[in-house]
Amino acid sequence: MPKVNEYNYQQIHDRKLAESICVAAVVQVMAFDSAKMTVDVQPLSKHLENGSYESQPPILGVPVACTRSGGFIFRPWFKSGDTGVVVYLDHDSDSTVAGGKEAEPITERNHSSSDAIFVGAIVSGSYTVKGIPDESLALASEDGKIYVAVEKDKIEFKNEDTTVEIAKESVDVKTKDFTVDATGNVKIKGAGNGVNIGG
Repeated sequence: MPKVNEYNYQQIHDRKLAESICVAAVVQVMAFDSAKMTVDVQPLSKHLENGSYESQPPILGVPVACTRSGGFIFRPWFKSGDTGVVVYLDHDSDSTVAGGKEAEPITERNHSSSDAIFVGAIVSGSYTVKGIPDESLALASEDGKIYVAVEKDKIEFKNEDTTVEIAKESVDVKTKDFTVDATGNVKIKGAGNGVNIGG
């Protein structure tokens, strides 16, 4: 009887164990519920099943890991076709996500797709970021025609042909038809219909 190679057996065992653990996945958004802040997603990486690669089943009602604190919420917006990432939590998260407090797991499942969290969209495919100021934290449309950018020394707003730059001691407004530069102690007061700048 041939001797079993314990090292090879352990390698095979470790590989099978690793394959069975869900950690994270690249997914595509199928639907977004902006009220519940959940997404339905389709994992993009096929898995090996009986010798051939098969599509994985979609994951429905995945909570979005947005920022909510101190009475404020940073609410992103997702569309069908967006590419993102989900992570699979270590334990059953039904009670903790639903209640928002410490709780015992309802089941003993681990690293399950039922406990996925959508951590956000990623830049994928041929898209490249364009039209947004460098070295800034920005909220923008994909084409860069509309944005709010916080830079090292100023805040910049852009809406198509209008740009507003707010620096420490100046405010500059530039549009297609006129430019307003305000520096130092400038006061503009209006009554009635206010002040009309630019005619």
